[in-house]
Amino acid sequence: MRDTTEHGPTFAELRPFKEPTYVEPGRPNFPVYPDLPSRLLDDRGHPDPDGVLPHVFATLSAYAYAGFDQRGDAQTLAMMATRLGLDENRCRLIEQRVDALYIASAAYLVQDKDRRVAILCYRGTQPEDIISILTDADVHPDTLRVDLDGVRHPVHAGFYRNMRATRYLVLEALGRAVRGESVDPREEGTRGGGLEALYITGHSLGAAMAALMAVTLVHEPRYASIARCLRAVYTFGQPMLGGPELAGACERATDVTGGNLLRDRLLRYIHDRDIVPALPPRPVGPYAAFGREFHYRRPREGMDAMFAAAADAAAEAVSFPGDLLSGVSPVHRLRRLAATPRRAREHGWVERRDPALPYAQMESLAGLAVVAPLAFFAARLALTRSIPFKYSFEDHGPGNYVNALAPRRVLSEFGDVR
Repeated sequence: MRDTTEHGPTFAELRPFKEPTYVEPGRPNFPVYPDLPSRLLDDRGHPDPDGVLPHVFATLSAYAYAGFDQRGDAQTLAMMATRLGLDENRCRLIEQRVDALYIASAAYLVQDKDRRVAILCYRGTQPEDIISILTDADVHPDTLRVDLDGVRHPVHAGFYRNMRATRYLVLEALGRAVRGESVDPREEGTRGGGLEALYITGHSLGAAMAALMAVTLVHEPRYASIARCLRAVYTFGQPMLGGPELAGACERATDVTGGNLLRDRLLRYIHDRDIVPALPPRPVGPYAAFGREFHYRRPREGMDAMFAAAADAAAEAVSFPGDLLSGVSPVHRLRRLAATPRRAREHGWVERRDPALPYAQMESLAGLAVVAPLAFFAARLALTRSIPFKYSFEDHGPGNYVNALAPRRVLSEFGDVR
């Protein structure tokens, strides 16, 4: 177990040779979001109508991969939090690694200098780390130790084990934040009235851990003091956690505030043909998502749009017999098939509100073993770049989410004008 805390720099320390410059009158170009602390506290609705919070959380989720020799880097995340608008933050990194159990868990907890806001960010699957990859493949079901509608449901064992590996220290740190203490255990004393707004986020494996932590917090009575502060969960490229029964229970169950955060404020972002939100594949067993889904489609015109619609329609048609055998409503599948031409013409972010139309579970192992790798290599060549593969590893990269979620005319995470 590694437990380290870094202190974020001031704005001046990150820009020692530059005077403030302005994108437009009254708007400095650094930090990226000068009003970020107030935005996190305002709770004006989720997703943030100005698009700021999705971009902030996607950026932090991307930089959670920073580090060397399979060790995280709290200093980098603290620096990026300052660049985004949280100067002099505290960033606590809690890591646990047990190779034989496929545990490669890392949780970053960022606390603002006034101790009113905290962001819990989980690191995703490290592409160079075989243990991290085997975590995703550990699909044998484990039982979620939380009652939902009086029932305990099975969940993906690898995701759940990794979340639980660091959970007790994460909860200890959040307990400090609720009391107005620093998440850095070296600092004593309290400040202000304690934690007011908590957000949880992550990309890929980190997204799955974020969603599981949210389920645990909002439906475990002993964590009520923390759950009352939870404003929203933003995930990027999140795989599915469990079966349709778990998803339905999460959609129905009310939390400690009397609302349903897991239905209304768990926000899943999917970039174009990202393969991971379609996983695990159906041969492993039926899986289903919950929460609100936002899907980004790249602009496609002319023949590209026609080929994309044809590819989607073919994939839907091939999967139809399997749906009948597995109990998926034929009406839902037909509606998905009828909607494929419209989806091919869409571009930008669209919320999927129709229950029949969310990103579907992958039908066979071929998508994982053949289609997605081919799409990745095809994207490297200009001649094959526009081939409309059903799934792609290329679209799963965290940088895709950062770029696609950046609001118009916003600065980059480095304070540069776009």
